Amino acid sequence: MPIRVKDILDKHVYTTKAMYVGKVYDVMVDVENGVIKGLILSDISKGCLKDFVSDPTKKVVIPYGLITAIGNIILVKPPAENGYSFLKR
Repeated sequence: MPIRVKDILDKHVYTTKAMYVGKVYDVMVDVENGVIKGLILSDISKGCLKDFVSDPTKKVVIPYGLITAIGNIILVKPPAENGYSFLKR
């Protein structure tokens, strides 16, 4: 089922283990292929990634492949013990 970008914005993001990650601030779109590449999250300072990013007030991109479900909230695969592998301190 197609998803509208406007329907994703401002949704809260949780891991499949019920840990808060952040809130969808924006969406990265591959315009040439018409696919969503990732979600740009804000509100990281309140989520489970706050200890894995150097500045929790900044935005973080979650690759679209980590999303497991989109409904009233968005579910993503949980991070490993050291955070998501694409996050750097």
